Amino acid sequence: MNAPRASRASSRRWPAVILMAVLAAVGAPAHAQDPPSVDLLLERLFSTEDKTPYELTADFSGTLALTLRGGTITAIAVGSFTEVRRADGVRRRKVQITRLDLPLLLRPFSGTIRRVIEEKVETQNESPETFHSHDIFMHGELPGRRYILVGVHKAIVDEAIDRYGKGQGKKDDDTRRRIAHWLYTTPSRREMLVRPGPPYALRVVLDETGTLYELTLFYNWGEVGTRINYAIVNGQPVWQHVAADADSELSGFGRVKGKLQLTFANHCLNCKKS
Repeated sequence: MNAPRASRASSRRWPAVILMAVLAAVGAPAHAQDPPSVDLLLERLFSTEDKTPYELTADFSGTLALTLRGGTITAIAVGSFTEVRRADGVRRRKVQITRLDLPLLLRPFSGTIRRVIEEKVETQNESPETFHSHDIFMHGELPGRRYILVGVHKAIVDEAIDRYGKGQGKKDDDTRRRIAHWLYTTPSRREMLVRPGPPYALRVVLDETGTLYELTLFYNWGEVGTRINYAIVNGQPVWQHVAADADSELSGFGRVKGKLQLTFANHCLNCKKS
């Protein structure tokens, strides 16, 4: 008569056993040339050894295609773009939209449309705060020394440690990253992972210099992604094409999804034209 009870107790312990195995597991086999550490890649993403100040200007043109009432409506924007790196190595971006062509239905929302485009160019969701709120691990390597990093929100990792692990694990970065990997890659843990609020996870592709090529933020209602292609101007990578998902609230329509495509041309780095 005790056997069913023992079986149920064993099943309740099963997630904890899995977590212990995850924490004890050896990492992935090393490549012939080991990749940079996660910490080093993130440091290079937000800073650079070369802190020489510069000013880059370019022209941009783009389209924002929004899905409304089952159809697609397109706005066209033209303007100028400026990227400045200050002496402390911090970069700032600014756009000035000089022309915005909107169909009749979108004209009452011209201010919102401008903000969507400006925010996508000027912030790109790559602020350190977004990354620092996640436990980030190496998830794969792509050709050309590009790397996939994935992060799970720290509050979710904390909850997993409280439920299955030991409290002192919260202070160990390697432990937190292994748990984040377990949560992200284990289908049965999806109910712990997906939740309302800020992005529960993120995925980024960057190279060994910290140059960002893709960024995806995962929400319980969907995902928002950005993909960037570069040109080389005087030895420096600069934006050539940006494709980004757009998401905004429009009065009378609710949450509206769209696709933003931007093309940059006539780059001028410290007034040295490409």
